[in-house]
Amino acid sequence: MNISSYHAPHIRAAQSTRGVMWDAIIALSFLYALAAYYYGARALVLGAGSALVCTLCDILTTRMVGRKINTRDFSAPVTGLILPLMMPASIPYHIVVMAGVFAIVVAKAPFGGTGHNVFNPAAAGFSFVVFCFGDLLFTYPPSATRLPIWGAMEFIATDSPARIMMRGGTPDYDALDMLLGNYAGPMGATNILILIACLLYLILKSTVRWSLPVSFFGAVALIALIFPRGDATGLASVGFELATGLVFFGGIFLLGDPVTTPKRESARIAFAFCSGIVVMLFRHFGNVEGIEEQLTYALLLMNASVWLFDMAGEHIAGRARRKRHEAGNAAGRNKTSPEKA
Repeated sequence: MNISSYHAPHIRAAQSTRGVMWDAIIALSFLYALAAYYYGARALVLGAGSALVCTLCDILTTRMVGRKINTRDFSAPVTGLILPLMMPASIPYHIVVMAGVFAIVVAKAPFGGTGHNVFNPAAAGFSFVVFCFGDLLFTYPPSATRLPIWGAMEFIATDSPARIMMRGGTPDYDALDMLLGNYAGPMGATNILILIACLLYLILKSTVRWSLPVSFFGAVALIALIFPRGDATGLASVGFELATGLVFFGGIFLLGDPVTTPKRESARIAFAFCSGIVVMLFRHFGNVEGIEEQLTYALLLMNASVWLFDMAGEHIAGRARRKRHEAGNAAGRNKTSPEKA
């Protein structure tokens, strides 16, 4: 018998690991094209630099522990591409570098590298620089501000809708502005229409299971409907909560990581729904002045609890198997009883 060995992560789908990563890169490229349209070539330099840093860190840490470089593994550049999109286009380059180094060297490599990390590397890297630099991560240039690639940047910082809601207000933007991303915010997380297109593409390519983002967004919407923030109520509250900050972006590119989610489908759905609730709890009760978005902290907390969902999922599946087995045995006894008589 021939046994083939494959590197982690072990994707439970028809696609290869490389195919999954390439699909993510393609989806992220649309967001970078839009960011370049709004802010200029600086957005592309941020993305390319971050991907390069993460790739080099991954190669270095892999060689340090004596493992062979997996040329089919594109998880490190995907992490690098995700990080700047969660930040303002004006973010200093050294902060993006620090986020990438932390994501790979601290959050990924010590656990065994690709397929073994407990925490989502991009969420960990972003959370680290938020902790270190605070308000710099949430100082946004106005939408459609052309920024220089190098040198000093001059612009009048604008409050994002997420910060307005954090302070108890209601954003003064109509639905079209929110859908098209005509407001200050993370350079890859404001245009909801493009994000929806990315989600549909990833679902059609079987890279993201539709049940995870639907469960996550459903939980966020439910809490927003029952417990609105600020003056917005009803569907307006739901729309603002979903469209502001990193909720939509995180629900697509962070939550669906196959390594940091439970194994069984029922456990994944429960995990995603609980993640949405925890994110909203952070938004309601975890506000820290200057830090308007705690989604990555909430997801890291949920990453640490994946084993609980796995245990519950295995327990439920085991009980279901036993019931089917007992039912099968009972049916077999009933079938043979008349013959014995």
